[in-house]
Amino acid sequence: MKPIFSFSLCLRSLAAVLLMAGVLTGCSEKTQSPVGARDAGPEGWKWERKVTLVCPWGVGGGADGTLRPLQPLLQDLLGVPVEIVNVEGAGGANAMQFTFRQPADGYTYVLTTQSMILLDLQKILPVDYRKEFRPVSKLVHSTNLLISSKKSMQGKFEDFAGLLEYAKSHPQDLACGMLTATGQDSVAMKQTLAGGLAVSIQEVEKYIKTVSYGGGAEVSSALVGGHLALAVAGAEEIKGLVDSGDIVPLVAMAENRVSAVPDVPCTKELGIESSIGSWRAIYARTATPQAAVDSLAAALKQAWDMPAYQEFLANSGYLDRPGYATAAETAALADSEYLVFTDYLKAIGIMK
Repeated sequence: MKPIFSFSLCLRSLAAVLLMAGVLTGCSEKTQSPVGARDAGPEGWKWERKVTLVCPWGVGGGADGTLRPLQPLLQDLLGVPVEIVNVEGAGGANAMQFTFRQPADGYTYVLTTQSMILLDLQKILPVDYRKEFRPVSKLVHSTNLLISSKKSMQGKFEDFAGLLEYAKSHPQDLACGMLTATGQDSVAMKQTLAGGLAVSIQEVEKYIKTVSYGGGAEVSSALVGGHLALAVAGAEEIKGLVDSGDIVPLVAMAENRVSAVPDVPCTKELGIESSIGSWRAIYARTATPQAAVDSLAAALKQAWDMPAYQEFLANSGYLDRPGYATAAETAALADSEYLVFTDYLKAIGIMK
């Protein structure tokens, strides 16, 4: 018997196959593009999954506090979840190693400060920082304060001038808490006291001892308790303790006075060359796709300009200095501070 051939049946079968193929293709496209993913910047980069921001310090510190109010704003702009991962330890080196081990696919970034420059200069970082990482945007640039507490000052000194006199007459009696022995807080402290005491940077520790601590909260607790005489902190980190009277700012390490504590003198007016403040920037692996970097940079600028983030910046004292900066501007700032910190490390004998 010959097979029965039906042209109309063949057409119906072909249509069914094509329809099924279309359905499968549509399902595949939906799987690849989750709800909420959208373009968020130049060159049409499409955000398709969670973005991770690595913070090299613990929850509650100044670095972490810079990212937390930014997180929900970025999520809305990018259309995907944004996660903050705190990777503590080794003065920031652990976080850099963690970030370097992640794929350079546009979904992992790290918050950096001058600490990474200092670690790089001392060959402490596990990667070649300048080769393997590049800036996306700078977010903030805080002003450092040399601080004490009522309990620590009692019967010893009342202000910065009194501190200098006491240190001269009681060498090694006062201790200053540090997060990193050769971090930017140490640089700021030694520059300020060297200028005030009219001694070299190497000689500062003849007058003031330094004690290392694991985190800013530990330093503040020791200071308030009278176990430390001095510490260095950003104005934004200690606002509550200053308002309560537990912490007493002695001098602002800046060109101008700080709006949060306008009665406190600044180093510039005292003729002291010390104005290093902690800046925080978002960096990416160098191999990260440029479209992803451009898209995130655009979103960061949008978020930075939003009223909610501007309110946070104002309340935290971050608007005393220019905060946001482009990738090129941040790179230029980092290059200039490589020179500053090279001179410092040479002055204290760590570099030749």
